[in-house]
Amino acid sequence: MPRKRVLSLLLLLAVLALVASGCAPQIAEDGSVSAPTWIAPLAKPLEWLIEAVYTYVLTPIGLASWGLAIILVTILIRALLYPLTRKQMQSMKKMQSIQPKMKEIQEKYGKDREKLSQKQMELYKEEGVNPAGGCLPLLIQMPILFAFYYALLLLGDKLDEPFLWIPNLAYPEYGQGMAWLQPITPAHLLSPAVLPFLILPIIYVVTQFIMQRMSQASNPSVGGGSANTVMTLMPVMFGYITLIVPSGLSLYWVTSNILQIIQQGLATGWTGLPFVKKAAPATATAGAAPAKG
Repeated sequence: MPRKRVLSLLLLLAVLALVASGCAPQIAEDGSVSAPTWIAPLAKPLEWLIEAVYTYVLTPIGLASWGLAIILVTILIRALLYPLTRKQMQSMKKMQSIQPKMKEIQEKYGKDREKLSQKQMELYKEEGVNPAGGCLPLLIQMPILFAFYYALLLLGDKLDEPFLWIPNLAYPEYGQGMAWLQPITPAHLLSPAVLPFLILPIIYVVTQFIMQRMSQASNPSVGGGSANTVMTLMPVMFGYITLIVPSGLSLYWVTSNILQIIQQGLATGWTGLPFVKKAAPATATAGAAPAKG
C-alpha cells in the first residue's frame, strides 16, 4: 500500500501542476471573468456563499470584511466535510492500534517482500483497516480548492481590501506569476510592498509540515523511503502555488490547515508537533514483583 500511496501523491502533484499552469479563467471581451466550465458549477455557488456571508452576516453586525467572510466559509466547509474527516481520523486510530502487530510481521517477514505484503493485507482485512482511508478527504478537498480559487477571481475588485497584516486579498493578481517577487534580493523581499504577502505562504508551509508529521506519527505505516520524499515535496509544491494565487486563497488554505490540525490533534493526539515528544512504547510488567518501600 505505501507504493500505491506514493503513486497517488505523485499523481496529485502532477494534477495540481497542470491545473495551476493551464486552467485559466475565461475572460470576455469586456474584461469580465468566468470560471472554466468544468469547475463553474462549484465555483459560482462558492462565490455567492462568500458574498452572502459578507453581505447578510458580517455587514449587519458591523464586521464587514472579505477576509473574515473567507474564514467563516472555510469553517463551514470544514464542518460539512467533518463526517469524512472523522472517518479518516478513525482509520488513523485503527492504524495506530495495530502497529505492534504490524511490527511483528515486519520483523518476521522483512526479508520476503511478497510475503510481507500478503501478511500486511491479511492484517488490514482482519482488523477492518483501510490504509488508504485518509486519501478520500484529500481528493474531495481538491475540487473545493480549485473552486475557491475561481470564486475569488469572480469576486474580482471586491477583494481589493486589506485584512489583518495583508494589504490586499486580491494580490498577487492572476497571471502575474512570481514576477512580484523580482528582484529576489533581501531589500526587495523585506520591503513593505512584498513582506506582508510572504507571511501567509510561510504559515501555510509550516502548518502543512505539522499536519504531515502528525499524520505520520498516527499512521507510521505510510512513512519511509519514497513516501517520505513525496510527503516532503508536497508542502514545497503547494507553497509555490500560494505565491502565485491571490492572498484570499492562501487565507482559505491556512485556515483549513489550522482546523485540520485541531481536529486531528483532538482525534488522534498531538504527537508529531515539534514541542510534543513521542510517547514511549508501553512495556509489559505483568508478573513483576512490586517494589518494596
